[in-house]
Amino acid sequence: MVKEISLFTTKDLYVMEHTENGRSRRFDHIPKCQRRKKIHENMHLMEGMTFTSNLGYPQMSPYTGTTDFISVSYEERKKHDGKNEALHFFLDDYRFRDAVWCNLEYTTFSISKFDYVFTPDLSLWRDLPTDFYNRENVFRTRFVGAYWQICGHSVIPTASWGNLSSFSYCFEGLPMCSVIAVSGMGNRKSVDAFNLWCYGLRRLEEAKKPILIIVYGEEVEVQGLHTPLKFVPCFIKTRLRII
Repeated sequence: MVKEISLFTTKDLYVMEHTENGRSRRFDHIPKCQRRKKIHENMHLMEGMTFTSNLGYPQMSPYTGTTDFISVSYEERKKHDGKNEALHFFLDDYRFRDAVWCNLEYTTFSISKFDYVFTPDLSLWRDLPTDFYNRENVFRTRFVGAYWQICGHSVIPTASWGNLSSFSYCFEGLPMCSVIAVSGMGNRKSVDAFNLWCYGLRRLEEAKKPILIIVYGEEVEVQGLHTPLKFVPCFIKTRLRII
């Protein structure tokens, strides 16, 4: 069987097959009333995804490429050309949540200039009476990451966790043996917060065997962790150094 060779990359094909609003040209001609039914909760973007057998979360593929890139926050994206740059979402949720989920198609097209992207780091809370919102945020994070991979982006998966009960689902859909990024922001607010953060890293190592963990935040030592860590200074520290 002869393998079909394309003259274009997956990312190039995505750009050609979508409008500047990020809409697939296959759906763009459909009347709005019909389109609304097809795009509920981004279900029309599920084509090509696989889902975990355990909880049915979108399954991401591993990222094993370079980490020698410049990290750019979503808020600063318009000031950069995206070359050898990775777009990250280690920000308060309100700064990107509506863009990456409610307007996913447009956002996907608008960030195509970046050579690398991190998955959106939607928060998991430790003090909610139910896990519903945390589970929803994990699902949406994996969904966006899997969709961006289908569109040809080089995507670095991100992991996060809330309270102890979140470890039953918080790593669902993350790939094995991949570079994985985590936020280190706020992990020194208290001894308990830092201990939980370190415990989460050890659980991540046990569950997913990452080849490298990128930590967005202050450099710290984590006892009992064998996976190499790469620390990326947060934008606050970077600005203070410039000043």
